[in-house]
Formats: sequence, structure tokens, C-alpha cells
Amino acid sequence: MNEEYVARSAQLALLLEVSAYPKPGNVGRTHDFKNTRYEHFLASSVAVYPVLREATSRGKGVGELIRRGVEESMEWQSGGNTHFGALLLLIPLAMAAGACESNDHEGLRQKAKEIMLNTSVDDAVEVYRAFPKAKVKVRTDVPELDVMDEASVKEIMEKKLSLYETLTISAPYDLISRELVGGFDKTFRYASLLRDFARKKSINDAITHTYLKLLSEEEDTFVKMKFGAEKSKYVLERAKEIVRRGYVLKEMEEFDSELIGEGINPGSTADIIAAALFIAILGGLRV
Repeated sequence: MNEEYVARSAQLALLLEVSAYPKPGNVGRTHDFKNTRYEHFLASSVAVYPVLREATSRGKGVGELIRRGVEESMEWQSGGNTHFGALLLLIPLAMAAGACESNDHEGLRQKAKEIMLNTSVDDAVEVYRAFPKAKVKVRTDVPELDVMDEASVKEIMEKKLSLYETLTISAPYDLISRELVGGFDKTFRYASLLRDFARKKSINDAITHTYLKLLSEEEDTFVKMKFGAEKSKYVLERAKEIVRRGYVLKEMEEFDSELIGEGINPGSTADIIAAALFIAILGGLRV
């Protein structure tokens, strides 16, 4: 596919995702976090465009592109981590889209899966070195290969572990890692749901409803990591109730206020929705 088309689709996905309201618990156009604001996400979305565009013409170098995307994001805004998880998903997807002649979902998904399976030791090292640059909050009780421990890079090189292999270690407890080694299952599934919602609803409502649907079906890594299993389960069940009752706006706004008040931000859920939006936009979804 055309490089400009793919990169613009990814950039628009980032902008639309952060602008959707209400998206319970996350930064949006109506509220900020203490140190990370809506405009930080806007700046980051614009800053990563050159890297997204380059990804469409590259068959290798996933890790380097992710690391450079993180650096561009941090260079243009002061709000810390805005799009690390989204870049982990979007870079291999953009590479796959650039290598495909059409937006056939099965072909695109298979190519993205192939790109991840063929990642190298260098890719793993580059991604590990990107974590501290992005100031990502991560679990501190991981069983092995702590991303914030410089010794992990040495271990990756000694054991000759590819990025795919390192992600299989974190996949059991990390939603984004699970998506990257699982063939982008949720990304494509929720892209289809987005398109279905968008046939009858505004793009804003399609995004927020898809976000809540995902939140009602998968425990968010950020929530579970920071607040524990009990709170994570509560968030999932609360989202499930809102979905069951038909996405009542007042209930969504109340849930949003509740999570914001407690500092609970389902960031992994938002990252997957951004990637799903990218796939849907590639396929012709328009505002």
C-alpha cells in the first residue's frame, strides 16, 4: 500500500483515539492527568509520523523503528509516555501494510505475524533500550528479563533471544505482549467491531463503545499492575455492566469520573483501540 496512505492512517488513528469521549479512565479532550495532558498526545501523534512512514518501506528493523518512534515522541512533548504501547503495535502493522498490495485483513494480519516471528536479537535490544527513554511504568515483580534492568540486555544478547521470544515471556501477564505474539487477534477483531458500530453511530461513539467492549472482556495490564487483581476485576465487571445496559452515556461518564478520581487508566486497552482504528481506517473507515 501507498506509504503516505498507511502513515496518515496510523497518525489519524492516534489522534482519533485520544480525542474520543468518554473513554473511562484515560486522557481525552475533556480531562488530563496531573503530568500528562491531551496536547501531549496530540504532539506525540504528529511527532511519530516520519517513523510510521519509514516503517511502510522497511522489511526489517522493528525494534529500531519502535525506539526511534519513542525518541521522536519524547522530543516533541513533556508529558512522558504517551504512545509506547501503541507504537509497539503500530510499527509492525505499518510495516505489514507497506508490504501488502491491498488492505485484505487476512493477508495483512499474516504479514504482521510473519514480521514478528522473524524479529531478531537486535530488535529485542532496541525495544528494551526504548523502555527507560519512554519512562514507561512497568511491573517490578516480573519473573525474568526486567525491562528496567540493564543486565537484561546483556542476557538477551547472551541467550540470543529475538524480540518475539522475549515477548512470549511477558505475554502471560501483559496484554500488548500477548497481542504481538498472538497474531494481533484483538486488533483485527475490534477493528471489525469498530466498523460495525460506525455504520450506525458517530466515529466518537464507535470508538468509545469499542473501547468499553474490550475493557469488559480483557483485564487491562496497567490497571492490574498498579491496582491489583481485585480492582482490575472490578473495572472489567463495571465495563461489562455498561455494555450490557446499552452504553448509556450517563453511566459511561460516571465510570469515567470514578476511574479518573482514583487515577485508574486502562492504557493497554487504549493502545489496542488505536491499533484497531488504524486497521479500520486502512480499510476505508472515515470520520
